[in-house]
Amino acid sequence: MINETAREAARILLDTRSVLFNAAEPFTYASGNVGPVYVDCRRLLSFPAARARLMDMAADVLRTEIGSENIDVVAGAETAGIPYGALVADRLEKPMVYVRKKPKGHGRMSQIEGHIAD
Repeated sequence: MINETAREAARILLDTRSVLFNAAEPFTYASGNVGPVYVDCRRLLSFPAARARLMDMAADVLRTEIGSENIDVVAGAETAGIPYGALVADRLEKPMVYVRKKPKGHGRMSQIEGHIAD
């Protein structure tokens, strides 16, 4: 049976129209795979109350399932994952980094931006 957190998260995604369904013309994902469902994480950013509630729920799940004491840093993948990583890191009071798809072609040639303590 689906738990209430999952049910509420699904309702938020549906209410903000951040989940799209199209069986007739499946979506192509970044992986190259195709499927009838697409979650538009970027769209969700435009809904402050929904975004805040989902980030509160994400932080609560991480605290419960992993424990804050077991989390050293929160990472967000470029580009859509960066704001979510920052929002969750704030709620957990943890450092945040982001991960590039590939290293920059200049400067420090970093693929991970930010600081991860030793």
